Amino acid sequence: MSETEKTFKDRLIEELSYQGLSNKEFAHMLGINIGTLGMYLYRGSIPAADVAVRMAQALNTTTEYLVTGTDSTTPPSKSGTKSDWQKKEINHILSTLSSHQLTHFLEIARAYKNGVCEEE
Repeated sequence: MSETEKTFKDRLIEELSYQGLSNKEFAHMLGINIGTLGMYLYRGSIPAADVAVRMAQALNTTTEYLVTGTDSTTPPSKSGTKSDWQKKEINHILSTLSSHQLTHFLEIARAYKNGVCEEE
C-alpha cells in the first residue's frame, strides 16, 4: 500500500508504533480521553483541526502528513525504497538534538561521508 493509499488512522498507528507510544500515553499527551483516541485509531474518525495539530506536534510530524500522507515542505520520496525508514530515523534523531549535539553530529556525518566517498 502506497503512502497516499493509507488513511489517517493507518498513518497515526504507524507513527505511534514508530515513536513507541502507548495509546494511553498518547491520549494523555494530547489531553484527550482514551475513548476519543480510539475513535481515531479504530473507527477511522478524523479529529478536529486543533487535535490533529497537537497529534502532529507530539509525533514530530506534520498535520498534512497525517491527513494526506504527503508533506509539501519536503519533496515526495520514492515510496517503497529501503532507505525510507533510515531517513525517518535520522530525522527523528536530529529533531531531538540540542544545537551543540547537532554540530557534533554533522561533523561525524561529514567525516563518515568523506571517508566512504574516498573508498568508492
